[in-house]
Amino acid sequence: MSRTRLWRYGWRRQTAEPSSGRFSRSLGRVLVYEESLGYRSLFIETTGIAKASKLAAALPKSVRCMASSFQYAFASLADHQPFRWQERLYDRFIVGDIPRFCDLPTGLGKTSVLTIWLIARAQNPALPRRLVYVVNRRTVVDQATTEVEKLRCRLQDPQLAPLAKALGVGRETPLPVSTLRGELADNGEWRADPARSAIIVGTVDMIGSKLLFSGYGDGRYLRPHHSGLIGQDTLVVHDEAHLTPAFSELLHSIVREQRKAAEPRPLRVMELSATTPASREEVVFGLEPEDDLGTVRQRLDAKKNLRICSVAKTDLEGKLVGLASEHESQPSKVLIYVRSPEMAQAIVKRLGKDGAGARVALLTGTIRGHERDRLARQDPVYQALLRHEQPVDETVYLVSTSAGEVGIDLDADHMVCDLTTLDAMIQRLGRVNRRGGSDRVACVHVVEEEGEARRAKPSEVDLAIQATPDLLARLPAHPDGSHDPSPRALRDLLGGLVEHERRAAFAPKPEVQSLSDILLDAWSLTSIDEMPGRPVVAPYLHGLTNEPPETHVVWRKEVTLLDEARADDDTLTRWFRACPIETRERLRARTEVVEKTLMALLAKHRKDGRAGDFPALLLDERGRARRVRLAGIADHHLAYRTVVLPVEVGGLTYAGTLDGTAVEPVADVDVADISEKEDETRRRERWVFDQAGDGEPWRRLLTGEARSSPPLDLREVRRIALDAASEEGDTGVRRQLVLMASPRRSALESPELARTRQTLGQHTRCIEGHAKRMAAALGLEDELADALVMAARWHDRGKARPIWQRYASNADQVEPLAKSEKYLHWRVLGGYRHEFGSLLDACRDPSLEGPAERELILHLIAAHHGHARPHFAEQAYDRSSSLCANEEAAHEAMRRFGRLQRRFGWWGLAWLESLLRAADAMASQTASETIIDRAAE
Repeated sequence: MSRTRLWRYGWRRQTAEPSSGRFSRSLGRVLVYEESLGYRSLFIETTGIAKASKLAAALPKSVRCMASSFQYAFASLADHQPFRWQERLYDRFIVGDIPRFCDLPTGLGKTSVLTIWLIARAQNPALPRRLVYVVNRRTVVDQATTEVEKLRCRLQDPQLAPLAKALGVGRETPLPVSTLRGELADNGEWRADPARSAIIVGTVDMIGSKLLFSGYGDGRYLRPHHSGLIGQDTLVVHDEAHLTPAFSELLHSIVREQRKAAEPRPLRVMELSATTPASREEVVFGLEPEDDLGTVRQRLDAKKNLRICSVAKTDLEGKLVGLASEHESQPSKVLIYVRSPEMAQAIVKRLGKDGAGARVALLTGTIRGHERDRLARQDPVYQALLRHEQPVDETVYLVSTSAGEVGIDLDADHMVCDLTTLDAMIQRLGRVNRRGGSDRVACVHVVEEEGEARRAKPSEVDLAIQATPDLLARLPAHPDGSHDPSPRALRDLLGGLVEHERRAAFAPKPEVQSLSDILLDAWSLTSIDEMPGRPVVAPYLHGLTNEPPETHVVWRKEVTLLDEARADDDTLTRWFRACPIETRERLRARTEVVEKTLMALLAKHRKDGRAGDFPALLLDERGRARRVRLAGIADHHLAYRTVVLPVEVGGLTYAGTLDGTAVEPVADVDVADISEKEDETRRRERWVFDQAGDGEPWRRLLTGEARSSPPLDLREVRRIALDAASEEGDTGVRRQLVLMASPRRSALESPELARTRQTLGQHTRCIEGHAKRMAAALGLEDELADALVMAARWHDRGKARPIWQRYASNADQVEPLAKSEKYLHWRVLGGYRHEFGSLLDACRDPSLEGPAERELILHLIAAHHGHARPHFAEQAYDRSSSLCANEEAAHEAMRRFGRLQRRFGWWGLAWLESLLRAADAMASQTASETIIDRAAE
């Protein structure tokens, strides 16, 4: 039969000798042969995973390999046999030996670390149960996301049921993942159940801010929750670590602090890079001589011819276009790299004028997430460069900035680029003729601006760029005068450089800010929104750099409604925490560019007589919002903040870039809603409820769809009065903005206000059950497990107060409610926090005097909604108790937090808190899904 797929099964020499021959000829055949490295390997030749599994089951028991074998599992998940370095890395993972540094060339599948960890985790439960894969913030479309999405899908295959079962996942409970983009972006699944294996793919900003208790856009509830779950029982894989050295140092500093504090499940860190500094004192995991075979050798020796030419700066654009156009006669895939987004856009326009048109695609870091996803999934040019085996009928061009240098499995036939630093050049070269082959030879043209070598006051980056051509000239020379920039040649070049030469040609390292216990104490006080002297976390993530600050821009339809209602800052902040801005909504650009473009956009509107000004909203890094006017936007501090614009203002092109002349809104300018077509479990919709007019009072904000009632399969998450005279819950309310979401999403993001009816007794029993199951799955010590269950039993006792039951619209109050389908306005509570009432009751109860972990129980009760870190505001006090009792409980809560944080560590205590929060969310989700099931019946 013809060979279409090869599945490998291996074992040590000392095991029983396998039998060779044919088994079940209709399925395939078995080949056995001796390898030179002390392994005897069994190869099964067949047409697919299912047949391979049946054939393996027909083998003699002494040689049978079940689905738990690494080779079979890897091939089933990745669609190819593992390289030897991948097998060696698995051998280390399986015994808990995680290397700190991995130096591997581009093109050899570094993202397979995700697959290796997943298989090893199924075999060794002692490995960290969450993997956080950190990519550089410049990455626009990351290969790690593609790998994660494939793993999630493949684990649904019945043939991999043993692996899925060992990981605690299945068809009803798929692998929890959250990624930078697409339908899995920011879905929160990874935090739903801390006992399950999970994968998170995020940027340095996204992961780093959460690690430091300062998650961008997170409120006091999520800050410690995210920090605890990422900072404990987690393996952080830092991809292309050489690009963000400050973050690498931060991670290792966190590990050192956790060890000093003896935290229960400290962070594990592994750095991946194709250019690991030679000065590393630690042993670096990398390729060994035995790895240099087959596909690895083919990729290391991929044929490329590099030439460097010089042009005047004014001729750079024309030279790049001219060199790229030389490939028009022979259909091929051409990659064009430039450092400037403006230059990239100019090249796209010029190629379009020259007749390339639809055969040109643009990839920059300034593209909005929605259009970036569309590019990745639908653009034929981008898809052509991803599918190396697919030829093209006509030459296609992908024009990219640094956003396309890392994290993407591009495989171009030829490349044209401007000059950059040596480390960036290595990344670029890894995207051309990536897979090699005897019949492929890539032409690489590097164009240097003549003025770069004569700049009067060059920056550190300029100096590094100037040093790069001389080093590239050391690459092996071909007879035609070009040089060999194959991965092997580049590794030899780097290995031969002395440290000062490497440092001179690499992008300069920023000054690293030192981490200290004082800083960690300040950041961990998450119940305090504003605290003098507490620094922002950005310098600790990226170091002190000269890079210009950036600003995010978002378009939302509700901006005009909220402005007309004159919503105050607190109301706006609550709305955006309930309906957070997602990755696909964001457009990122330099702050100065945003200011200039918005002013040009407003001037264009005024010139056309459209409007004199527009409302806008401004969100800071902690998610606090306020109303501003577009005309005065430059008067506000925009660096590292988010500007939310009304859709009427325009400013967005179809390609997803910011444009000061684009006054007409594009069709998909507001992409905040998630429909059932994308992901039913994450679905959310914004509606306007208006009783003032005739007809159907419900209108969907995005589409204008009118209804007599809201969708039955969605639950209400938040509503805001759009009439200043009305308040939430008032019977005479006329107009409100309402956020609706799927039961799973609403319970996960807003467990306190999950819109479903559940009595206090029902909720307590449910959360106790989840707490017990979670404690057993995590292997918590008996005393900690008992503390978690006891805290679950007491955490909502404060809801039994009459004031809270009135807020929950429980008129008769015969049986106290924990969850209600309808709540009055939150101001009805007068600031009262039910967990503070629960804390008072627990402190007074004699039954809690005995447990050894009484302090932990009381803290978990007090902190399960983000307060008591370290304080409660006076408004949270229980009006049915004396002022003296309230103050004593509040003061002791602060002292208790300090004692426990010293005992368990910053992330250790936050992790224990997160267990109760997760159990609470699961109990709320159970109640919500029960209500939906009954409605469906």
